[in-house]
Amino acid sequence: MKIKLLFLFVVLIFFDQILKYLSTDSICNPNIAWSVPISPAIFYLVWSLIMIFLLYLIFKTKSYIQKFFTILILSGAISNMIDRIRLGCVVDYIDLKFWPVFNLADVYITLGIILIVLNIIRNKNTDR
Repeated sequence: MKIKLLFLFVVLIFFDQILKYLSTDSICNPNIAWSVPISPAIFYLVWSLIMIFLLYLIFKTKSYIQKFFTILILSGAISNMIDRIRLGCVVDYIDLKFWPVFNLADVYITLGIILIVLNIIRNKNTDR
């Protein structure tokens, strides 16, 4: 099971990085989500704390589905960090014209968070 999750982690990052590389209509976003500016020191501190927490969740939880959802978030965060280290910004390439431009890594993060929250709510409701 750990090998499957590690494989998923690598494949998700690879897929996002390939799409960023192949995209001909991308933008380089030096800010965080929705182009909100943040000090680099604060960003890296918060990012590091979140990564520690996500790794803790992956190793601590016994639920495979929770591990899967957490891997989604971790994959997106790592893929975007690869951009920041390599380029000094995050490559965004999905432009729906009515929403800020984003990338697949952002989708992983958002989807992972939504699924974790929904799973927690579902588990709370079944506990009653």
